[in-house]
Amino acid sequence: MANIFAILTAVVLAISGYLAYKNQGSGSEGVGYRGWILKRQNMDGYLEDAQTRLKKLQTKLEQTTTTLTERNAENETKTAENATQKEKNEQLKAEVAALEAEGKAKEADADAKEDSIKEFGDVEQVVAELKQLTSDLSQIELDITQGEANRADLEAQLAGVEASLADVRERISWRVSGESNPEAETRVRSVYATLGFVTLAGGDDLGIVKNSTLEVVRDDAVIANLKVTTVESKSAAADIIPDSVVDGESVQVGDTVRSAQKAAPTPEPAAVPALNPEPLDADPLAEPEIEPEPAPADEADPFG
Repeated sequence: MANIFAILTAVVLAISGYLAYKNQGSGSEGVGYRGWILKRQNMDGYLEDAQTRLKKLQTKLEQTTTTLTERNAENETKTAENATQKEKNEQLKAEVAALEAEGKAKEADADAKEDSIKEFGDVEQVVAELKQLTSDLSQIELDITQGEANRADLEAQLAGVEASLADVRERISWRVSGESNPEAETRVRSVYATLGFVTLAGGDDLGIVKNSTLEVVRDDAVIANLKVTTVESKSAAADIIPDSVVDGESVQVGDTVRSAQKAAPTPEPAAVPALNPEPLDADPLAEPEIEPEPAPADEADPFG
């Protein structure tokens, strides 16, 4: 009987030891006590790795947020700059449009005047200058549009072109009106008395116009008038108007020649009171006195 209990006790101990061994596990994750400890350690490692990755992601997120803020600030700055530049571009476009309209108007005006001044001699050089100046003006407008030059320099160039255009317009106005430059003054270079004409030391450079009238002045007195027949760049020829020569004078080399001065408007005469009737003692039957006929004027020799 004692042996049986001893055997049963041994069997129970053996089974208990086997179960205890099984409960400890073989080292596999999740199996037995050791497996659960291993699984817990692995889960702790996974958690630590996840926290590390989370920190890295948070750091990267912060960096991305900072970069995004900087990019947004740069975008706002660029947007403001673009708006300013756009406004400047609009202003430049408006200025260019105005200049183009002005240039077209001037070109049309020049074309219209070109037809009206053909009868006043060769003005091809003046027209060529006008067209060249108009072309220069168009080029300046193009430079403004393209932004190739400084605006202040372009405005200075434009002012120069405008001044040149004003000078050309003034010269054209002289030709159209048939009058020389009111301020023109030169001298007699040579005199051909037998042919009745003289040559002058100035021409188109002084604004002398063909078919205009000039005055010959000596000692501040006008002694004769000239009719311009030919105009060169720096010389001119003019006929002596015979009836205009002061008695006892003749045009000589070196005499001053200037544009004919316009006479001041003559004031209207004051009202003349009515004349008294003839006296009563006048003889109504007397024959009226016959006034002598004036002597005929001598015909001037046009060739002097």
